[in-house]
Amino acid sequence: MSMCKYQRWIEENVTESYGMCKEVTLSMSKEFPELIRIRGHYYDYLWGERQHWWLETTLGVRIDPTKDQFPSKGTAEYVPWVEGSQEPTGKCPNCGDLIYDGGYTHEECHEEFARVCMGGSL
Repeated sequence: MSMCKYQRWIEENVTESYGMCKEVTLSMSKEFPELIRIRGHYYDYLWGERQHWWLETTLGVRIDPTKDQFPSKGTAEYVPWVEGSQEPTGKCPNCGDLIYDGGYTHEECHEEFARVCMGGSL
């Protein structure tokens, strides 16, 4: 299997990668139906956990057309989403981390965020 055709497609079709992984992988999987779309999380060394989509061959070779959006450029950990695992419910408006508990902010950020909303300072 030649990886060159995938790299060539990425070079010719991916002009913007930040936040476009779902759309780009969908488009690439239509062009290359042998690729499997994978939904999960990417754990970047600097940014931490991020929701992400990538592709894999039937042999498990990862093809990530939007890896350049991350500081680690696809060299960090990819973790596929597992059915039944907890989905993020949003992002904390105070620190920006993903929230999994159904709230709108982390418990430890709540007071600080409330103070800012009421006109206080950090």
